[in-house]
Amino acid sequence: MTKHIRNHSLSNDEVQRYSRQLILSEFGVHAQERLKDSSALIIGCGGLGSPAALYLASSGLGRLGLVDHDNVDISNLHRQIIHRETTIGKTKVESAQITCLQINSSLKIDTYNQLLTYENIMPIVKQYDVILDCTDNVITRYLINDACVLCQKPLVSASVIRLEGQLSVWNYIEKNGPCYRCLYPQAPPEETVSTCSDVGVLGPVCGTLGSLQALEAIKIVTKIGDVLSNRMLLVDGLSMNFRTIKLRNRQTTCAVCGTNPTIINQPSPPPMNQCSNDQPCRKNLLNRNERITANDLSKSNLSSFIIDVRPEHELNIAQFDNSFHLPMDRLLYKNDDEQLRNELRTNIENNQQIIIVCRRGNDSQLAVRRLKELLSDIDNIDEKIKDLEGGFQAWHTDVDSTFPLY
Repeated sequence: MTKHIRNHSLSNDEVQRYSRQLILSEFGVHAQERLKDSSALIIGCGGLGSPAALYLASSGLGRLGLVDHDNVDISNLHRQIIHRETTIGKTKVESAQITCLQINSSLKIDTYNQLLTYENIMPIVKQYDVILDCTDNVITRYLINDACVLCQKPLVSASVIRLEGQLSVWNYIEKNGPCYRCLYPQAPPEETVSTCSDVGVLGPVCGTLGSLQALEAIKIVTKIGDVLSNRMLLVDGLSMNFRTIKLRNRQTTCAVCGTNPTIINQPSPPPMNQCSNDQPCRKNLLNRNERITANDLSKSNLSSFIIDVRPEHELNIAQFDNSFHLPMDRLLYKNDDEQLRNELRTNIENNQQIIIVCRRGNDSQLAVRRLKELLSDIDNIDEKIKDLEGGFQAWHTDVDSTFPLY
């Protein structure tokens, strides 16, 4: 019988499992071997990390690291497709590990159920060949970027919000590509940053960008194709428009990868008041006497005029009966102050307290400030207007659990 020879180290089972990849002329057995010998770290097992982890696990990657400090919640399931109803309450890294091993039991998986900080990130990052930032959190992005530059690791980063997303590869040394700080040297102010938790996202947008992150990671470790360095992919899911823009080169003035860096031993610590992407930040803009708790409002005997400042489409989820709808866009940006004063004056003068409410008690604080300016000619306006602390979320938790939590 004629003997056969093979120019690779893959087993027969591996050849069969990955055969659709092996027959690609751009990929082949040697790329599969490189993939098997490679490792990737996914930071964030949410909407982006879910598809990225699933595709890397199924592709034949040798080792996968999973980082997340959160637990699976029912509100995750519409977009975080690696998790199941049966894993609600489990840590996200455990849930993701279970699903990945069901796909590929030979995959080595490391789990890190912890919040990454500037103190612990470096020992984790340096173990892996490519890093995927799937946190979709602007502040954490700087922490991860700095660690990747200091550890000389390529970083595949994506972000999604509403029906839009973007993707790029940072610190890709083979192309002398820029890092994230080269384009955005400083983190933006907290109040200017929106998150999926605040403004929403459609699940397939996460799936699209997370899958493309996995593709870029595979290209990097297998050394195939044109890696998305010095460029950024912009995705508009509503119009189904995909376009790529060119980015500027690595900057000599960059604080971490420039000629004279100021961040040299460990990443710059992020501001401590930042929240993770799935955990909403609670702002405290007002004094204690300008706010009222949900419990206190439910027990109050004072006549109340309630102003709901949420967007109109959120009213369809649930609202207080007989509340007055005043969306933030109108309050802050529409030039109809006199008309608005006339609409509000009678109700404000005829009630003992004015309660401003929103989803989580953040926008309502801004609304309190604006309304005090707008209605400054009304007697005792400063004492009458109060923010419902924690908004409808607090009302659900502390008073009425039948009010939908979203």
